Amino acid sequence: MRNETSRKIQVSLAPLLIDADGVAAMLGVSRRTVYSMQSTGELGPMALTVGGRKLWRTEELSRWVAAGCPRREVWVDLQKNANTNGGTTDAAV
Repeated sequence: MRNETSRKIQVSLAPLLIDADGVAAMLGVSRRTVYSMQSTGELGPMALTVGGRKLWRTEELSRWVAAGCPRREVWVDLQKNANTNGGTTDAAV
């Protein structure tokens, strides 16, 4: 019987959800600006509440930036159209 070395395989997973600090880092703004953008509708993606924490989908934030960071009402319309047409929201607004 031969001696086999077990290997640890590290898998790096990107987070699916991030908090306001993560959103701030992703967008290059302050945490306070994230909450301000959220309350005024400048931040298109809506936060989810998970375990009492406000969290945003990283995938949606990336698509929102790729679409040109439209205001929430425009973003919601883009999302509805994409869902209806089976397309994506990656086109610039």
